[in-house]
Amino acid sequence: MTDKPKLIFIHGGEAMYPMNKSLMARLSDKIDFFDETFESAARRPDIGECICWHLMGLYREKLPCKFTIHDYRSMSIGRFRRVKDMAKRFLNARPDARVSKPEIEKVMRFNDDVETILIDISVSDYVIDFRQPPSTAPDYDYCYIGVISRERGIERIIRQFIESAGKDKTLLLVGRVQDGIQEEFAAAKNVTFTGPVEQKEVFRLLNRSGVALSYFPNHFPHTHQTPTKLLEYGALGMRILCNNQPMNRARAEDYGLEAVWRDDDRLFEDLPGLAQWPENYEKNPVPLLFSTHLENSGLKKLLERLTGLTL
Repeated sequence: MTDKPKLIFIHGGEAMYPMNKSLMARLSDKIDFFDETFESAARRPDIGECICWHLMGLYREKLPCKFTIHDYRSMSIGRFRRVKDMAKRFLNARPDARVSKPEIEKVMRFNDDVETILIDISVSDYVIDFRQPPSTAPDYDYCYIGVISRERGIERIIRQFIESAGKDKTLLLVGRVQDGIQEEFAAAKNVTFTGPVEQKEVFRLLNRSGVALSYFPNHFPHTHQTPTKLLEYGALGMRILCNNQPMNRARAEDYGLEAVWRDDDRLFEDLPGLAQWPENYEKNPVPLLFSTHLENSGLKKLLERLTGLTL
């Protein structure tokens, strides 16, 4: 039996991008995937046979691998973030190909002839298995999925909900909770924190909710990133409440998603009832799926060229 091609995702301990997880789920029967640091990959005796896909940090050296991909689909955060991104641009070793997004490519402005695949965030194909008509008798009125942090301003959103929505409405927050936010709202009986849950359980919780909240911060780097949860809500056919944020607006327009729109400081004011809320269940979810993006971006052809497989 012929050994399968080998692809190593190289990173410094960060969480894997959803697209990389989708790639592994879709192609693991044809490609052997590995998850390594730069140092551990360099020690592999078979490194010359491997495709190395770097989730971008600072990599000034190039591994002696079969093919090097640099993945620039997110930008640095925190102090000196712009300096960090410029360091990546000018100091990183030259890859054989880059994977990026249009908005980030405009910021990084690479001026070379390296092959570049532009592919935006998409959703896992199995989301279709959870697609159903929106609930008319939900267990939770509103549901937010994502990191619950002060950097994102989620504590302000919770306060707005408590002040504007009333005690008879409920808010479910699903994701990692930071900065003491859960303790701050421990007395709010209509606010529920689940902590991190497995992806398929996220979809089940969304199906038990009346409206999904796509709140995306109005500051860098979020103004250059696609709101993944908005796409998942759309693929599930949900009712959506969005804040007026440029990437929320752009992606809703790109995919024809319907939503109720509010400014950041009026998110829960004067909202319609569920019967009047615009829905997305009749929308075609296929353009949102990973398989569609894999085909249309050229990434599938690149991987086929490198592996000699039909994917």
